[in-house]
Amino acid sequence: MSEPKYTFEMVWQALMESREQMKQASAEADKRAAEADRRSAETDKQMKQRAAEEDKKSAEFRKQMKEMSAETDRRIKELSRNIAGIAESNGKMAEQAIYNTLERDMKFAGIDFDYIDKNKKRMVKSLDLKAEYDVIMYNGDTIAIIETKYQVQKRDVIKLVKKQVDSFRKLFKEYANYKIILGVGGSSFDADAEQEAEDNGVGIIKIINDKVEYFTDNIRIY
Repeated sequence: MSEPKYTFEMVWQALMESREQMKQASAEADKRAAEADRRSAETDKQMKQRAAEEDKKSAEFRKQMKEMSAETDRRIKELSRNIAGIAESNGKMAEQAIYNTLERDMKFAGIDFDYIDKNKKRMVKSLDLKAEYDVIMYNGDTIAIIETKYQVQKRDVIKLVKKQVDSFRKLFKEYANYKIILGVGGSSFDADAEQEAEDNGVGIIKIINDKVEYFTDNIRIY
């Protein structure tokens, strides 16, 4: 009878060796899993740090943008005030130059006048009506109403023609039967403002360089 190929001892030894290998493999797998967990935790930590850094940078950027926007708004407001101040100053200079010329000549559209008023205001409570006129010139039968601006626009002419004449007759009834002529004066005119003045027979007074010039050939009596 032949000897058995594997003895009990051989099988037992093989089992023990296999068990040891499995223990080693398990330990190695646990080690690798622990390393993977460590690396994952480290990666999570780095990602959180990066996210925190990005949030910080984003917050700083938003803060800078907000500060820049506030500074830009401040500068725009300051520039607007300066521009408004310059425009107002130029407007007053233009108005004063035109008034000084009218006061010196006491003449407009070839008509002599006896009196002149500047910035004339009147309110009538019973009419619930008030108005202000830049320049008014008077003689025995004619009134000249002249609006002065730094830059004359079409709406200034329309207001003068459509509103100021009617308001004047209601507010100053002592001149109800007087003839009225109109004028607009300024340092510059919009193209459509000049055309509107010409169409409505409104005289034009221009400041050209350092001179005040009149254009009143087409003036109309209201």
